[in-house]
Amino acid sequence: LRWGEGRDMWTHLIDLQPQTGESGGGISRDEYISQVAKDIQNKLPKVFDLDVIRKKFGLEVSPTSVVLLQELERFNRLVSRMARSLAELQRALAGEVGMSSELDEVARALFNGQIPLIWRKLAPDTLKTLGNWMIHFKRRFEQYSSWVEER
Repeated sequence: LRWGEGRDMWTHLIDLQPQTGESGGGISRDEYISQVAKDIQNKLPKVFDLDVIRKKFGLEVSPTSVVLLQELERFNRLVSRMARSLAELQRALAGEVGMSSELDEVARALFNGQIPLIWRKLAPDTLKTLGNWMIHFKRRFEQYSSWVEER
């Protein structure tokens, strides 16, 4: 109970920190967010081609293959949502489009090292920070890829 209260307190304190001006490295908040977004964009894998994978499985689809296909569908939705929101955020930071409340939340989360809510909705529950979550995200992709190749 106390651990959860402590985590919530730190989360609220992070949310209360100044969201404008300079970050610790001497760059602006928007520049920092843009760098984090670009870094994540560069690490995003391509979505799995489910049609090709289904053809590879053939007519005999085992229960574990069905589960794998369901996981790949979920993973593809997450990757697509991440790519779309990061591209939209980059455009908003450049002033090409308006900053919606959803994009503002993504920017705030990236600035604070947290997983954006719109990504959390599509991902397995976790208490990880953004950096640790991205490491786990990469490992999930590698695991899914190896399972697909083994079939």
